[in-house]
Amino acid sequence: MDKSIGEIKNDTLAIIGASFGQEKLFIKAKELGLRTIAFAWTHGAICKDMADVFYPISITETEQIVDICKKENVKGIVSNCSDVTAAEVSKLTTFLGLHGIPYSSFLSIRNKYAMRKLLNGIEELSQVWSYQYAGEKPQSYPCVVKPCIGASKIGVCFVHNDEQFDEAIKYAKDATSGNILVEQFIEGHEVSVESISFEGRHYVVQITDKDCTGEPHFVETGHHQPSSLSQKIQDKIIRITSRILDKINFQNGASHTEMKITSNGDVYIIEVNPRGGGDEISNTLVSLSTDYDYVKAMITVAIGSFTAPVVHNVSHAGIYYLCKQTKDYVEFFKNADGKPWLVKKEVSSYELREGTSNYDRNGYLIYKDIKKIEINE
Repeated sequence: MDKSIGEIKNDTLAIIGASFGQEKLFIKAKELGLRTIAFAWTHGAICKDMADVFYPISITETEQIVDICKKENVKGIVSNCSDVTAAEVSKLTTFLGLHGIPYSSFLSIRNKYAMRKLLNGIEELSQVWSYQYAGEKPQSYPCVVKPCIGASKIGVCFVHNDEQFDEAIKYAKDATSGNILVEQFIEGHEVSVESISFEGRHYVVQITDKDCTGEPHFVETGHHQPSSLSQKIQDKIIRITSRILDKINFQNGASHTEMKITSNGDVYIIEVNPRGGGDEISNTLVSLSTDYDYVKAMITVAIGSFTAPVVHNVSHAGIYYLCKQTKDYVEFFKNADGKPWLVKKEVSSYELREGTSNYDRNGYLIYKDIKKIEINE
């Protein structure tokens, strides 16, 4: 039987990592009355002083962390927004028998090529052609070249012809020591699906519309909730997401599933991420656009006190990013101060740099309003 919130008070929660992406977890754990221990290198550990106990060790020291978790009587382990910390959480929860993603399942979706093969045959899900590069040219253009294991659009390239293909393979190899995925390019509306799972039961919390720079690197320049897609298409996305998570044996925790929807309503998988969405999607936007505490849900799943959610959209919320490809946003950013819809704005410089991955940005702006805030308004 699931434990109530009252029953988990003073239980110990381990948080893997102490960077900015974990900050909301520390805050929420404290609100819930949990004792927190954290594992991270001291350098860059901005949440270090938020933990009740901080262990300055590498998060990849799995055996050592397992021993400490046993000694500390840890009841749950959690992280957010990071593939690296998600991998360690999966290892630890598997070793310790806590609520998490089986490590075998984590490995099956970490590799984008293996994940595509695994998801073949899912009802209503369309698939692009794809292959793991071993020297051969693609069967047609345009296509996309990317690392089989990677994140944040690092090493991703759009390709029109043989010359570009050779350059894209080199670009991807420079970004990874692993294998390269080549896949068909599909035009469509890109979304991510923000879900929470508990003991194999899946709940879609929100669907996020995405803006991106387009070719060649598809750097994300904005996220908006709720989705503008029709309810019929959203219902289809929800059904497919549940089938995907069942197929990969995703048991517990937040997931961030990226999809592309064609004008005909066909749904294609891009990738499944076994964590909450980055770019403030899981940490901020979901709580602004719905009446659901997504960060709290991550913790209650980990600690075993989860109850099935009832989620309502209550507002529109989104984030815009500045980079060289979004230079047209500059006046919008400068004029945003004092607007009733502005939640937060941070700009390091208006000398904009080229965006080749999701790390190449000069700033961001978060909004909340009764409608989507458009740049040209």
